[in-house]
Amino acid sequence: MAVVAAKLGEQVQAILVKRIAENSLVVPAPPTVVTRVLKAVGEATFSQKEAAPLVEGDTVVAARVVRAASDQQPGEAVNTLADALSRLGAEPLREVLIEISTHRLFESRDARIGEHTRGLWQHSVAVALLARELADLGHVSAGEAAYLAGLLHDIGKPVVAFLLLEAEKSAISAKSAWIEPEAWLEVVQRVHRPIGVALARKWGLPSAVAAAIAECGAPRQDEGASVGNCVRLANALAKRAGLYVGSVDRAEVDAQVAAGLALLKLDDASVNTISEEVAQRARAMTSE
Repeated sequence: MAVVAAKLGEQVQAILVKRIAENSLVVPAPPTVVTRVLKAVGEATFSQKEAAPLVEGDTVVAARVVRAASDQQPGEAVNTLADALSRLGAEPLREVLIEISTHRLFESRDARIGEHTRGLWQHSVAVALLARELADLGHVSAGEAAYLAGLLHDIGKPVVAFLLLEAEKSAISAKSAWIEPEAWLEVVQRVHRPIGVALARKWGLPSAVAAAIAECGAPRQDEGASVGNCVRLANALAKRAGLYVGSVDRAEVDAQVAAGLALLKLDDASVNTISEEVAQRARAMTSE
């Protein structure tokens, strides 16, 4: 299986690297409504009232916005989208929109890999939540950047998965053999990183986010208390908590956690408490 995955991984990487070089890589884009509202949120003249008609154009977006507003102040009814948008404010609204967009990229129509794709999304949510908490604890003045970087750090995986799904359709139509789900996952793990970097460029994401996507392994000693190291530590903590799809080298993860804690000057006990709380939240958020 490993040989098959390695060979297919090389082929997939060659195809994607070529498309990147030729600027012909087809990458997912946020839903139109999300794109328009995100653009409006970023403008100095942003008005929740003006955003309401845009949000109404997508029932999924509208429902998630209303729910987020309700969760913010439990017990107080949200009667209109305008009320929900006003209650949320610009930055929380932006956060909700990014989550919606990324979640859709992780969805799959193939029931056989549905569990894997849900696991990928759950891991990303956990890393996002943890990265923001770690940034606050470590006095890194970029909590929202850490959240976004954590949410998107593995964004290349659904892009590679999409290409593999297309290849699978061709193989099935040609009555050819296809790889097992375990080999499929190994290919995704092998080639997702450069594709995530390409996607970061395509979306014009902030440099701190792009850096976390490009390198999300061991914390970097030369960066100290940075957004990147918050995400790298969060990634290791999520793996340690069991929120990860694929095999995990526990000794390696423990070493990454220790290095991250030292760089951010955090103690293991406090971070463990936060990790447990975030793990519960991430599972709840992705169980729908």
